[in-house]
Amino acid sequence: MSWNAATSELPGHSGRRYVVRYSQQTLSNAEAISRLRKDAEFAAWLNAELADAPYAAFRWETPPVDAATTDKPWEFVVLNSPNLARPPERHQFAQHFASSVSTVATFANLRRDALLIAPTPIAEENAYGHLAAFVRQGPEEQRLALWKEVGEQVKRRLGTRPVWLSTAGAGVSWLHVRLDDSPKYYGYQPYRRWMAA
Repeated sequence: MSWNAATSELPGHSGRRYVVRYSQQTLSNAEAISRLRKDAEFAAWLNAELADAPYAAFRWETPPVDAATTDKPWEFVVLNSPNLARPPERHQFAQHFASSVSTVATFANLRRDALLIAPTPIAEENAYGHLAAFVRQGPEEQRLALWKEVGEQVKRRLGTRPVWLSTAGAGVSWLHVRLDDSPKYYGYQPYRRWMAA
C-alpha cells in the first residue's frame, strides 16, 4: 500500500493536474484534510511529489471546497511560474514572523479577506521564495509543520462557503499558502468555478 498520484498535462497551460490515491482508492477532500493534520507520512509524500514537479517554480491550486463537498476527490494542479523565481522578501512578513511561536506563521492578509500560512525564516532564505523552493530546500520538520497547519486551518474554515486553497506569490516573494473566500489569484480556470454539491 502506498500513496500515488494520477497526473495529466493541462491543456492550454504549462502545468499538471494531480489526483491523489492510496492503494488505488481516490482520496477525498475530507481524507486529505485529515491526513494533512495528522499524518506526517502523507505530508512527506506530498512534499516529495511536489518536489518532483518539472518546474523550477510553480503555483499550487486546489478546487474550492466546503462542508458539503468534502466527499469529492482531492486533486490539485501545479502551474509553471518562472516569474516566482526571484529573491525572497522576508521583510514583507517580518512582523508576523516576530510574533509567531512556531516555525509557521498564520495571519490575515492586509485586506482581511484571506488567511495566509507562511514558514518563518529558520534556514537559508532561498528556501522560502515559493512553494517549489520550499518543498525542495526547506527543513523537513518545517515542511511537515506547514502542511499540518494548512490542514488545521482548512478544517476550521469549512462551512457553507467555499474555501480556495492555493499559493500565488506574484505580489510577495515569500511562500504563503492562501485560504481565500474567492479565487482571486487563480490561474487554472476550471478551479475558479464554484459548483456546490
